[in-house]
Formats: sequence, structure tokens, C-alpha cells
Amino acid sequence: MRDERGRVINRTWVAVLAITLVAFILRVYRLDFISLRGDEAFTVIFVQRTWEGLWKGISTIEPNPPLPYLALRVWIAVAGASEFATRYFSAFFGVLCVPLLYRLTRVVTVRSDATKQAPPPHWGLLRSARNDIVAWIAAALIAINPYQIWHSQDVRNYTMWPALSLLALIFLWRWWRLEIGDWRLEIGKRGLSHLPWRAVPGFVIFNLSLYVLTTLASLYTHYYDTFILVAENIFVFAFALSARRWRTLARWIGAQIVIGLLYAPWVLFGTNRITTYGEASAESGVSLLDVFSRTLASFMLSDTVPDDFKAIVWLPLALALVAILILLARQNRALAAFLFLWIAIPTLAQFIVSIGRPLFLERYLNGIAPAYYLALAIGLRQIQYAVFSIQKARLLIRNSLLGFVGLFFLLTSLYALGNYYFDPAYAKSPNWRALMQYIKDRREPDDFVVQNFAEMAAIYYRGDLPVLTVPKDYWGTPADEKILRQLNSDYRRIWFIPASPGWWDDGQFVEKFLARNDERISETPIDIFRLQLYLTPREFESKMIPVDARVGNATLVGYRVEGARNLHLVLYWRADKPAAKDFTVFAHVVAADNRVVAQHDGAPAFAFHPTTAWQPGERVVDVHEIQIDDAGTYTIRVGMYDPTTRARVPVFDATGTRLPNDQIVLTQITIAP
Repeated sequence: MRDERGRVINRTWVAVLAITLVAFILRVYRLDFISLRGDEAFTVIFVQRTWEGLWKGISTIEPNPPLPYLALRVWIAVAGASEFATRYFSAFFGVLCVPLLYRLTRVVTVRSDATKQAPPPHWGLLRSARNDIVAWIAAALIAINPYQIWHSQDVRNYTMWPALSLLALIFLWRWWRLEIGDWRLEIGKRGLSHLPWRAVPGFVIFNLSLYVLTTLASLYTHYYDTFILVAENIFVFAFALSARRWRTLARWIGAQIVIGLLYAPWVLFGTNRITTYGEASAESGVSLLDVFSRTLASFMLSDTVPDDFKAIVWLPLALALVAILILLARQNRALAAFLFLWIAIPTLAQFIVSIGRPLFLERYLNGIAPAYYLALAIGLRQIQYAVFSIQKARLLIRNSLLGFVGLFFLLTSLYALGNYYFDPAYAKSPNWRALMQYIKDRREPDDFVVQNFAEMAAIYYRGDLPVLTVPKDYWGTPADEKILRQLNSDYRRIWFIPASPGWWDDGQFVEKFLARNDERISETPIDIFRLQLYLTPREFESKMIPVDARVGNATLVGYRVEGARNLHLVLYWRADKPAAKDFTVFAHVVAADNRVVAQHDGAPAFAFHPTTAWQPGERVVDVHEIQIDDAGTYTIRVGMYDPTTRARVPVFDATGTRLPNDQIVLTQITIAP
């Protein structure tokens, strides 16, 4: 018997270690392949402040409690701030969740002596390891879950939180088992059977004390752990009151008072973010059904599968979850109630707090994701139990059902992980590393980088490049324009990283400013970016060829030409009077026989600054890119016309003489064969 038990124990440890190793491999694979996303970069930069600055920032800037930032600060001091090192911090807690969920499952599924249930007679050698099966399944589910892997490779607190929360729940259930008299809970190899009765209260206080400490750690990792704490209180109060366990209830209330006394000062006086925070990327007013369905689909399938697939699968998953809880309630009412409260209370609370403020994102409930994996593991175990309980004639059907469910989750995980690892469409971040390296490789003295959206990844990857975010808020202001004019005065070239339309700087304040005041010499697509490079007046004024020809109510002060087949033509206008209409500027490349071989017609400044918006005395930089295919000698002619009537605007030279065809002849160019 001893040898059989030893084999079971060894098999258990080998299985847990193997599952944990798989989780580790999946979480460190390509850990630093994708660039840090904005929140990650912010976190890494944020925690490298001075200790005083970090503490002040946690209190007034960051929406999360201090523990993850303080812990990451210490980790960076030891391991460095590289992408791999910082993400390894999250990966560690992501891997830790695997054995912790295994242990929690073992604790909550151990049979109480009070149930007097005997194991099925045909379990055979599996009898000794019957509780391990559910725990193995739960550990395997979280080990290969793509949503957890995604967050394990993300420098935030969304793996540290569930890890600490799981640890707190383990001690809660160890204490609870002791309180209700289930002395079969193992401590070490010998269990409690050898201990005298007077030793048991010491273990009760010991586990309750550890529960208090780990719960405080979890609360100081994520504010929404409060919702899990509420669920725990409902569970304990309901069962303690129904069983009239007054001493149990008194000890529990005492523990909650300690937690409150040690947590309330931070919430009340340490931070103002709880009442003022609203996440720009989060949502408000999401229905309760959507909160549940979206979190369920994300936790089970991840966000690296198509939304249509999640929309199809979430309902069968929800129905399966309900069925599992109903069947479990017939066998273990306490565990069924606990799982239900663990899922339902935080979900309901998330719905309530996001009614009037943008506070809903699926990851804000990641602390309860292990509840889904545990419930599913119990459901799969129930299918397996049925295999041993039914007639042989139906054995094949039950085995097929178990295999189908297991295969479904394995294949969906592989599919989601394939998308996450290899499909750029599902990358968590654009290629900031390549973007900033492109600028570094081509930088010149007096270069400056501007981005028009709040994104810290550029700061993380910039090296010694000067980078500034303008506008400071969503919309541009006169103060922001003053900053841009100062940059034009101080620097020769400006690299501009524009946000996607509608995300930030919705009115394209910065791009409009640069388009009309600076000379865009290139626009390079890199990943999702449109990297633009501008010459400032400090750089292009000395290269401008003067013209001084009047076109309607404006004057063409000068021009500049670069290139040949890929012609870069810049027209420098000055507004003399307000224009009555929005005129189109034409730039024609004309052969000796007056045939137009190439042209570019368009509103000035890349259509960002129509002529009716020109203010008297304002200079407008107008860039035209023209592709010329045929070799030859050509003349460049420019002017304006009314796009409605096609009538050209009158053109006069510096002496006041009207020019033929109302066009200005700038220069000749020669295209070699």
C-alpha cells in the first residue's frame, strides 16, 4: 500500500511539474519578440522614477495600488529594464498561477468526512488520486490558456493579481476546512490525524492569518480584488450563519476588521484615483449580459480569435457553465455556491461601477478567470466520472464526448496562440522598435520627434532622441501651437508619428500645422505607422528660390525642386487678402509641344489648409509629389484654378504684368533615359 501511495504521489508531482513546465515554455516563447505596447512602456518608465516620485505617481497618476509597481521597481533594479526582463516579471506570476490553481482545486475538491461518500468501487488505482484528476485538468487549462499567456507576456499586474488572489483563496479554504471539522486536509505528508485536538486551533489561526496577509497583498495589487472579497464574505456568512457556527463567524469578522484597518488608510487617504479615474480605452454603460459574455469568451478563447467566433461560442460555454454548477450543487453545495459567487459578484460589481464611468475592460476581471477554468475542470471530471459509472454499451459515446470537449479547448488554444505568436493582425503592439530604429539610423543634428497621441512606447525606444507628445490633451490648443512654433525655431527637421484618425488628436491639429508651416519631404509606412519627415523654416528658407508672383489674393514667394523622375516640388505662398473660394493648385510638367506629361492638382498643404482659411500675412508651404515616366526636357508651370468652373486664377509678375495662360513658369528639368 505504501508503494502504491508513493507511486501516486510521485505521479502527481511529475504531472504538476510537467504542466508547469509547459506553461513556462509557452510564456517565455518569443517573450520579447513584439515591441512593448504603450501601457507596458509606461509602466517600465514609471517605476524607474525616484522612490519619492514613484510613490507620488502611484497616488495621483496610476489607477492601480502600489504593490505591483514597488515589486517591479525592485525587479528592474536586479534584472534590468529590457523587454525580456520586464515581461519575465509578469511571466513568473503567470506560471505561478498553474501550481496555485492546482493546489486550490485540491483543497476545494477534497471530500468532507461529513458527506460519508465512498468512492465508486470501480475506480481501482485511480481511487488514491481521484482529486488530482480535477486539479490536473484545471492546471492544464490555465497553463495553455492563450488569454493568460497574453497577459503573462505583458508588463502589467494582470497575472500578479490572480496569483495572489489564488494564494489567498487557498488559505481561505484551508481555514474553512479546519473550521468545519474536515481534518482530512493534508498538511505535509502525515496530515492532521496525528495531532492532538489542542493543536488544531493553532492551525486555524495560522491559516486565517496567512489568508489576511495574502488578501491584503491581492488588494494592494488590484482594486477590483475587493469584489472577490465581497464574494468570500457572502459565502462565509451564509454558511456560517446557516450552520450556527458563531465562533467561526467571530474569527472571520475579526479577520475582515484587520483587513479593513490595514487597507482603508490607503483607499481613503493614500490615493485619489479610485474616485477620479476613467480609462480612455475602457467602456461605460455595458449591459450585464455583455459584461458576462465578453469576459467568458475572452477568458476561455482569448482575444486573438475572431470576434464572430467568440460570438458563436460564448453561449454554449455559458450553458455548459450553468449545467456544471447545477450538477455540482447536487454533490457539493458549498463548492457550487463558492464558484457561483466567485464569478457572479465581481461580474455584477464590474457592471455597476461602469454604468456611469468608462471602467469596463475584460482584463479588469482577470482575477476571477481561474474560477472558469476550475468550473470547466469539474465539468470535464464529471464526464470522466460518468465513464466509470455507466454501462459498457454507452462507454464509447461518453469517451467520445470527453475527447471532443478536450480536443475543442486544445485546438482553440493552439489556434489562438498561433494567431498571437505569428499573425501581425493580432499583435499586441505595432513595431515601435523598428519605427524608432528607423529614425535613429537616419537622424541628423537638430532632429526632433513629435507624436500626436499619448503613447509611451516611443519614449521607451527613443534612446537619446528627443521625443514630445503634442497636443497634451485630446484636442489641440493655442498653447500646443506655441510649442510647435518653438520647435520650428529650434530644430532643423521634425519627425512626426501621426495617430490613427479618430484615436487621438481627432482634428489632426499637429499634422495640419506641420503640413502648412513645414515642408514634408517623406512619408514612410512602417507597420501601421505613417512616419513623416518635415524640414522646418530654419532649414528650407535658405534653399528657397524666390519668385514673387501674385496669384489672385496670394503671392507665390518662392519654390524648391528636388529629384527628377520622382519630382519633389515645394511652393511657398503668402496670403495677401482673404480668398473668396477654395482654389486648387496645379503643378504641371510640360513638354516643348505644350503637352502635359505629368501633373499634380490639389488643395494646398495636402488639402489640410484650403485657400479660404489663409490669413493675411500667413505663409503656407505647399508640397507636390509628381511621378515622371518619360525621359526628356520639361518645364514646370504652376498656378491656381476654380475647381467648379475650371477657370484659372489671374497671375501677375512682380511688375504687375499678367502672365500668359495665368500660369507661372518656374524652371526646366531634364530626365535622363
